[in-house]
Amino acid sequence: MTTMRILRFLGISAACVCWLQASTHNAPAQSTTTTNVAIEGQEESQSKSTNSTANATAAEIDELIRGGARDDDATQLINNALAASSDAVRWRAARAAGLLRLSNPEIVAKLQRGAADSNWIVQVHSISALAQSGDASDGTVDTLTNAALSSNRRVQAAAISALRNLKVEPMKIADTLSKVLAKGDDAVTIHAVEVIVDAGAKATPILQACLKEPNAASWALVAISQIGPEAAGATPELAAFLESCGDADAIPQALMALAAIGPAAESAEAGIAKALERWKEDQSVQLSGIYALGRIGASNSEKALDARANSDDAFVAMAASWALAKTDPGNEQLTTTAIQRLVAGMESENPNMRHAAAHGLATLEMPSGMAAPYLIEAAKDPRAREHVVSALASLGDEVIPHAKKALANPDTRELAVEVLSRMGSQAADAADALVSCLDTAKPSLRVQINQVLAGFGPQAATAMEELVAQLDSSNAHVRQSAMHALREIGPTAKPASDALLKHMESIDADSLEGRFEQLAAAWTLARIASRDQAIIDVILPKIRDGLASASELERLESVTATADLSEAGTPLHKTLSEMAKSDPSAAVRDAAAELHQED
Repeated sequence: MTTMRILRFLGISAACVCWLQASTHNAPAQSTTTTNVAIEGQEESQSKSTNSTANATAAEIDELIRGGARDDDATQLINNALAASSDAVRWRAARAAGLLRLSNPEIVAKLQRGAADSNWIVQVHSISALAQSGDASDGTVDTLTNAALSSNRRVQAAAISALRNLKVEPMKIADTLSKVLAKGDDAVTIHAVEVIVDAGAKATPILQACLKEPNAASWALVAISQIGPEAAGATPELAAFLESCGDADAIPQALMALAAIGPAAESAEAGIAKALERWKEDQSVQLSGIYALGRIGASNSEKALDARANSDDAFVAMAASWALAKTDPGNEQLTTTAIQRLVAGMESENPNMRHAAAHGLATLEMPSGMAAPYLIEAAKDPRAREHVVSALASLGDEVIPHAKKALANPDTRELAVEVLSRMGSQAADAADALVSCLDTAKPSLRVQINQVLAGFGPQAATAMEELVAQLDSSNAHVRQSAMHALREIGPTAKPASDALLKHMESIDADSLEGRFEQLAAAWTLARIASRDQAIIDVILPKIRDGLASASELERLESVTATADLSEAGTPLHKTLSEMAKSDPSAAVRDAAAELHQED
């Protein structure tokens, strides 16, 4: 398995992986999705082959599951069925034991035997039932470790998952995990990696041993990359692997593992520097090695980083400038150079370089606002602005603290709002920071902020008071966007009902704009106050008018508002039935038909 396939497989931070992606030795992608225990067809075929008695027992067990009973008779039925001669009865009994979480010793003992059954379907259900029983006795652990080495990958995967669910101490199953890693079956190995990652520092001895085994080393590197600093105990073995390995694909993976450990892997600095010299022509090694030096805070690699900061390869030069600034955080000149190159990197046509540049900016230690002038300058070019916004948004949670700071600066506020808008509900932690900008923002920016808050949905509830205040704005777009945000917050915004009702009744609906705004208020009330009969009585006529509007948008939103009213919208359902047949808009017909069918 190549480095990038493993990294993608395990979902390691995309921003970090971008240091590697420019020229990694790629192989055709291979699906590593965990193999599903797709047994329904086989279960059915087996059930057909059973005799009438077995069929009756199987049916009784199925009925038991549907009823959810756990009385003594049910337990006895399952207990007896676990020893039945029929495969279909045994797997149903095992499934029932798991669903009912039965854990008495007699049933657990039979499930242990079932985990070694001659029929793999019985095995899988027995293993799952053991996991659900909560029994982590030596007998169960031994049973599961044996099953984890089965020749059937479904059984293997189920057994390893069960060991994980039972939170078995990793050292009790170290030998089994090592053997599974050495087999290299992606669909099964991922479960072993998850067990190791969950164990954190406790898994260090396993990782140390696996790094010495050629077939298991790559997966050990993957686990270390996920564990991070807690895997620091494996640093000497990582350094030894780095020095002895001749696989061009594995070197970047080892370097990224050291980077994930961070400063605690400082003792590997010399080994990283050697790898950079040994693989000078390999860009993926250069990028991952530079990244590792920056992450560990290397103190003796200035010469190597300087040389690469002057490279003709813009990606390598950018990464090296970042690493130099990381290793000497108090050096203003190095930090300035790094910022300039990282911002330039966010304008690149190479998406991997853009993401890496954004990650570099987010992780660079610098005075607040130091990067702002460069970002603002880069964002003046519309095409570059799109790259900058996209790259920053791709960082997810990592960028939110920086976005909050940028919101406090009028010069970078609009750029920050664009980034948060691109992130959607993932940026909900920035709601309060966005609200704090509303008072001083110009109308167009207020509209943008309201739209971002709308994207947060119920998570923007803390903004309700400020959104209500905007109903008094002289700008119609500000008022309407504030109502949209309240509507998306949903029933939590019910306290805003009185203000919305007052606003709706104050609007002059003679103009098209006034009519739309009155409808927008009614739509919002339908969402947030659908159980308030007094409000429903007021808004139903408005929504009925909206359903008859000449505007497709007003009709469509009125259909949605009718749906929001649930049973309270019943008086409008006859109109919807007619619209589903005859409205000139296909979108409106479909929406009306869907609601009419639900009714």
